Amino acid sequence: MIQAASATPNGHLAAFRLIAQETGFVDTFDFTLTVGSLHYLVWNPDLTPSSGQAIDSLLRSLNYNGVITTTLPTRGALEIYRAVFVCAGIYPNNLVIASNSAEAATLVDYANSGGRIYMEGGDVWYYDPLVGGYDFSSLFGINAVTDGSGDLGPVAGQAGVFTNQMDFAYAGENNYMDHISPGGTGAFRIFKDGDSLWDCGVARDAGTYKTVGTSFELGSLVDASGVSTRRALVDSIMKFFGISLVASEETGTRGVVPLSLKAIPNPFATKLDIRWQITDNGKKNITIKIYDASGRCVKNFSNLTTDIGHQSSVIWRGEDAAGRAVPAGIYFIRLQAGEQRQVEKIVFIR
Repeated sequence: MIQAASATPNGHLAAFRLIAQETGFVDTFDFTLTVGSLHYLVWNPDLTPSSGQAIDSLLRSLNYNGVITTTLPTRGALEIYRAVFVCAGIYPNNLVIASNSAEAATLVDYANSGGRIYMEGGDVWYYDPLVGGYDFSSLFGINAVTDGSGDLGPVAGQAGVFTNQMDFAYAGENNYMDHISPGGTGAFRIFKDGDSLWDCGVARDAGTYKTVGTSFELGSLVDASGVSTRRALVDSIMKFFGISLVASEETGTRGVVPLSLKAIPNPFATKLDIRWQITDNGKKNITIKIYDASGRCVKNFSNLTTDIGHQSSVIWRGEDAAGRAVPAGIYFIRLQAGEQRQVEKIVFIR
């Protein structure tokens, strides 16, 4: 249990180094936690607010903590949020974020202070800067190509990035959708229009901050099968932002529940035996999730049962939720019993 002093200001970044040692094996983990922070803020000035509301609902369903608002907080107040989602909307129901506005200055300052920003809008990249809107393109590593039309959809993810194998139909507002492309250091395409093959989503790792920019509304994507769900996409964006529930800050005082988690063999090549034991009879809801090295959940064993005080187990054969083989590499197993968690690092080889 680690607690911050009551006088610690909200938004203070605390750096940790965890050194795990067993016999001759040593592993070091460096991570940071923001004191008093929330995972996200959804700024939703869109006159048709359903996309922002959907993003907030999806994040909450994933157990992230945050708020949704139609008013962007001031610069100092924004520091307590680890990511900001901006929903500017689609013409004619969009908000033009003016070039000289306090909101534009706040978002730029937040990014340059190490923030993470997701922004969606049909005109925000190309057209809005022509009519007095702030030009966010350089901040997001985006080339604004053209104004576009109403032909968006389907929306196709890209190989080799966190949208790999995602494919969505689009059922939202569809007017003058800006065509964009990657245009800065650390920028890469994450979505392309599946019919006309123009880029509609770009992510950027600028080193000190990270961004995702889209021409479409995430909340208007249509869920399909496998990884092609809005929930998986939102979770993948958060993992790209480096915001993971595998290791996150907790508030308040928690009772300690003895947990025992073991994965055998480790490393493994074909079959992993995940064993756990819980000695507190007040914790019966057991979930085991497996994350890849980027923090994306690849397998979820939910609604597991256990006999208190006895060892239980489940087998993982190196497949994802759709039954596809995952690549070799480092993975993390998270056992959750109520509000208590334990994480085990594993190595999958072929």
